[in-house]
Amino acid sequence: MSLQKKLNTWKEQQFITAEQCEKIAAFERQRAARTFGRSAFIIAGLLIGLGLCLIVASNWHALGPVIKLAGDFALLGGLFYTTFWCITHERKGLTELFTILSFLMIGATIGLIGQTFHLDGGWHSFATAWALLGLPFVVVSRALFFNVGWLCLFFSLFNNGWWEKIFDFLFDSFNTGTVSAVLCLCLLSYAGKKLDETAHPYTLFPKAFEKLAMWLAYLSIFGIGLRWGTSGWNHHLGTTLLANLVVFAFLAGRMFLAIQTQNMISFRRNAILTEIYIFILFASHLSNLFMSGVGFIFGGLAVLALIYVFKHTSLYIKNMEAFK
Repeated sequence: MSLQKKLNTWKEQQFITAEQCEKIAAFERQRAARTFGRSAFIIAGLLIGLGLCLIVASNWHALGPVIKLAGDFALLGGLFYTTFWCITHERKGLTELFTILSFLMIGATIGLIGQTFHLDGGWHSFATAWALLGLPFVVVSRALFFNVGWLCLFFSLFNNGWWEKIFDFLFDSFNTGTVSAVLCLCLLSYAGKKLDETAHPYTLFPKAFEKLAMWLAYLSIFGIGLRWGTSGWNHHLGTTLLANLVVFAFLAGRMFLAIQTQNMISFRRNAILTEIYIFILFASHLSNLFMSGVGFIFGGLAVLALIYVFKHTSLYIKNMEAFK
């Protein structure tokens, strides 16, 4: 139902007055206009930046080292000044755009200097310099994904194979260590959430740390399920059942916490993830059927059925007594 229809219904039911209805509609129109304007600025800025990059790239070999460095630092200084201007004039949409562009430009500048002067050090030195020099822009940014990305870059400094070792540990074997790792990620996410409640409201790092830990926990749980829970029914029945039990226990635990905190969005998300995982379990044992013409028809109908289930799951959760 559109907003205008909802407003009309609320007005007819006398939940709101005609004056309140008009104020809500005006506010939503203004917010939509701001969102459109910000999106337009971001898209235009990215297109212009991409066009400049393509022009420079096509003439890269014709430019001398001095011209390359001078142009790079001039652009970097321009981005810094523009970011500062946007912050002081409270242009939130443009601030996010130029903050991210400035951070990316710092990485490009480090790469250009290393290429020009043939510096050694590899990825580790590059990531260290980029993470440290770009930290002020990450602190200024209000983009959660940007902060999470910086944390990933920062954690990669400790070891070049940090991510590979984690995933090898989680997915190459299934034992108490993998379950303990997921529990540790959940505890880290909880610690980040508590730290975020006491941190300065403009600091996103605790929240980004919380989200990163929880995303890794979900990725690990589904990695365990897809690696060990959807295969091996004939030869590794015990391991398969245990892996599925771990996945469902994790999702059920998240839904229980969502009820305790009255977080309907989190409950709905985990309920839908549970349905997706059940769908994957069935689909993994019908793989041969999906490779035929009848299988494609069956697959399409199964997807439609899944969409139908998602829709009614959301409606059911919305009307649950637990969230009244």
